[in-house]
Amino acid sequence: MDYLVWGVRVGVYMQSQRVYFTMQTAYKSTFCNRVLEREHLKKNIAKGKHTVIVAPRRYGKTSLACQVLSEIEGTYAEIDLFCAVSAKSICDKIAKGVSVLIRQILPFTEKTMHLLGACFKSSVISVVAGQLEIKVEFAKPAINPVDEMVNLLSGLEQIAKKQKKRIVLFLDEFQDLLKVDQSSEIQAAIRSVAQKAEYLMFIFSGSSRHMLKKIFDDRGQPLYMLCDKIDLKRIGADHFKAHIQKAAQKKWANEIPADMAQHILTITELHPYYVNLLCDKLWDNDDMPTTIETVEAVWNECLIGYKDKLIADLEPLNTNKMKVLNGFALLDKVREPNSKYFLDTVGLSLGSAQKAIAYLMQHDYIYKTEARDVMLVDPLLKKFITGKIEYV
Repeated sequence: MDYLVWGVRVGVYMQSQRVYFTMQTAYKSTFCNRVLEREHLKKNIAKGKHTVIVAPRRYGKTSLACQVLSEIEGTYAEIDLFCAVSAKSICDKIAKGVSVLIRQILPFTEKTMHLLGACFKSSVISVVAGQLEIKVEFAKPAINPVDEMVNLLSGLEQIAKKQKKRIVLFLDEFQDLLKVDQSSEIQAAIRSVAQKAEYLMFIFSGSSRHMLKKIFDDRGQPLYMLCDKIDLKRIGADHFKAHIQKAAQKKWANEIPADMAQHILTITELHPYYVNLLCDKLWDNDDMPTTIETVEAVWNECLIGYKDKLIADLEPLNTNKMKVLNGFALLDKVREPNSKYFLDTVGLSLGSAQKAIAYLMQHDYIYKTEARDVMLVDPLLKKFITGKIEYV
């Protein structure tokens, strides 16, 4: 089973296969579609090609990586860098991830201990609760955590090469690296290992598309052009409908009316997180949803329950940004945000509106659809802004 140990995921998820909707990492029965993206990532892993998965928040980036890694039954560790505040804390997390991977590919023998000592010369090799553990002694004043990261990752590559075993290190919430003082040095350290690695492959992901693009698309950043990119879009309606009806058959031994399934997808706008949120609440009921009023009532409950979070999401926005966001919410879809009609609607000059739009786009409040319309990323936030809430 998969479980998290100090930010490092190992094993296989424990999850009832009767569950079809989740607000956490989707896996097996809760995972919907992503067939092309899964094949893309599997091919990259097979070729040893480093990958960054980019999408707005709550689109299923972590779910995609973990689902693929479970399907290929590969050797991997997931390291969550959320709230990593220093190079030392990142180095500690990497050391734990390296320990997880070593335990998967090497037996616990005296020969193994000698091999680890040769490959991780500056690290401490110990046995904790009967398991090998690799640590860094930061008590020594001369130790540089960035140098230690290079040693850990290089040692891991050496072990994998000796075993002829391809391994994957999945670094999630990777954008938090930008908040660390030695961010550039850490990126350079990762690149120094990654660009030479034959058996160690990296997958990067995170909840801030803007910050990830800065890391991987900015010519001035050390990791520029290191990775192949998988850009996640919203899952198609047909795939969601099939998933919903399969779940309905399991729950009620019957499919829900087609117009109910369509209405669920219409009001959630195919946003993966909100499709799961709404369906999870609907499936909690004993009775199948058969009326629009039932679906709308539960969607309204979602809005009431998430009101504080939505308010917190709006707090960073100044007056001009709120005016523009309100305009997109009220108009639903905007084809020409530079048009006189839109500028009159939001009451701003072209320059002020463009500045606000750029910020909202960079921080995933709005996005451009494949049809080239601009609209809010978050359908529940749109419902909140437009005042479509009834307190019951």
